[in-house]
Amino acid sequence: MGLTVFKHLGPLRSGLAILTLMVIAAAPFADGTVHMHDWRLFPSVIAPTIVMMLVFTFPLDLTMTRIFMQDAEPDERRRLAGVMRFEGVLLVLMLAAWTPFMLKVLDFSPFS
Repeated sequence: MGLTVFKHLGPLRSGLAILTLMVIAAAPFADGTVHMHDWRLFPSVIAPTIVMMLVFTFPLDLTMTRIFMQDAEPDERRRLAGVMRFEGVLLVLMLAAWTPFMLKVLDFSPFS
């Protein structure tokens, strides 16, 4: 099943999905402090910057996919609809995983 999903998505979207899963996995290790010397460089510096890029990339790709669906054949339209659902789920998961980090960095507490 896993390889069929990547074949269904195509190479660029597969890379985007893998990168998104990597930053989702790094989210619990991002504590809001900057580490510059060891493995913590990825969750404290690199992953947050990638997340911000992906926050703009996903809506753009979803919009372009919707535009391409307009003139697509029925089989391609179904494939693109599945791609949109998959990318939408990834976007929501990524935002949910990184919300605690963003709230801490912005020093914002919705419950106080």
